[in-house]
Amino acid sequence: MESVPLTSSRPLRRSRTNDAEVAATAALTVLGQKWVMRIVRALGERTHRFCELQDTLGGANSATLSARLKLLEDEGLIARKCVSSVPPWVEYSLTEKGAELHRALVGIDRWAVRWASRSA
Repeated sequence: MESVPLTSSRPLRRSRTNDAEVAATAALTVLGQKWVMRIVRALGERTHRFCELQDTLGGANSATLSARLKLLEDEGLIARKCVSSVPPWVEYSLTEKGAELHRALVGIDRWAVRWASRSA
């Protein structure tokens, strides 16, 4: 987000602040869904097939994982590549947008390790 000069009008500053808040809320709505951040972390390490990803996550049921993968694909965060139809073989990987999100999550993870376990 670009900074708003203090010389800009109050309505413009409010509008830009509101736009940023709406965008952040939309992003957190997606990220807050179960398994989403873990999927992004796993795919940040390497490309996975569906069952490999399910094993890596350790407990996501097929229907939920499928729904989350579809959501992330619709959001442009992951790419789905059909390698073969017989036998079914699909691979999932992060897009450029997803890789940027992964880098942000790595930063959040570092922050959490440093600060989340400390008392206020």
